[in-house]
Amino acid sequence: MEVEKSVVWNNETLIIRKYDPERDEQKVLKLWQAAFNNQIPQSLWQWKYMENPYRTAIMICENADGIPVVFYGGIPFTSSCRGRQIVMIHLSDIMSHPAYRGSGLFIHTANAYFDAFGSVDDICIMYGFPGKFHFDIGAKYLQYSPLGGGAAFFKAESKTVKHFKNMISGTIALFPSSDPCFDYIWKSLSTIYPLSVVRDSAYISWRYINHPVKKYEVWCYKGLFHKQWQAFVVLQINEDNVLLNDGTASIIKVQKAVIVDMLMPNSDQIFRSFMGSVASMLIKRGISTIETWIPEGHFLCSLFSKYGFEKEAEPIGIIPTVRLFDNSLSMNWVNQNFYYNMGDGDLF
Repeated sequence: MEVEKSVVWNNETLIIRKYDPERDEQKVLKLWQAAFNNQIPQSLWQWKYMENPYRTAIMICENADGIPVVFYGGIPFTSSCRGRQIVMIHLSDIMSHPAYRGSGLFIHTANAYFDAFGSVDDICIMYGFPGKFHFDIGAKYLQYSPLGGGAAFFKAESKTVKHFKNMISGTIALFPSSDPCFDYIWKSLSTIYPLSVVRDSAYISWRYINHPVKKYEVWCYKGLFHKQWQAFVVLQINEDNVLLNDGTASIIKVQKAVIVDMLMPNSDQIFRSFMGSVASMLIKRGISTIETWIPEGHFLCSLFSKYGFEKEAEPIGIIPTVRLFDNSLSMNWVNQNFYYNMGDGDLF
């Protein structure tokens, strides 16, 4: 494998190069454990980087003993930009071994990554969802830029959303396996999502239905007089701790539904009918709360606000971040048009 770069630090020569799955996987899993003080299941690692329908874009820095000490990874998603097929890389699992932190090797590896993959013709954008500490490092050294107005967080009681349900509603159905309908939904709605990961059947199948660890529910909607499915949402059912307001200081666990992905037309009628039907389904299962993250200023923000959702302070401290590699794109246009949600990352 071609060596990308050599770096000398503390009298040690380290090599920055592209990742080789057969040669590096077990070593990188050990780096993960050292960097994060826990283990990642091998099945999850392979699903994420080897079993997805996309190419591989990973760089490592290895020490003189051939042990990876920095990992800079990403998934190059097939994406759509004003109807043109491009690639956007979701940067993820960026880590350094504790013994090599503060060495500058992370910055060297990141720059080698940008040189190697940012020069590929169809790779136009790299993005991620770092916290403030990691964003500040990226903004100072790696040309990271915050994306738009950040992520808007919405929360609602299921019973409130159900109240807005149309009297004559459409149909919702749970899709436990891949289906060509996701290709149809994407094609029919892609023009109103001018900068987005392509949410087609291949993506839905890999990202949600075949996830080896997490469980998701993929629900589709069609109106009463429509033969084709018109929209979808992806739910993750989680537990939340709630403090009882009864003077006992008791905490109980309740289930909540997180909308981690959705593709929806800019339609009050469809939004009300779909979300109202989803809320009714959740209430029957004893799930009282719904929450989601949407780009600030997106048309979905207006729909959530109108139909039972309250906007609250973003609770996990993410800063949606991009770096552009296509001179035809302006940050202003990207800020206004980049559609993302939690499914575009790996936090949920």
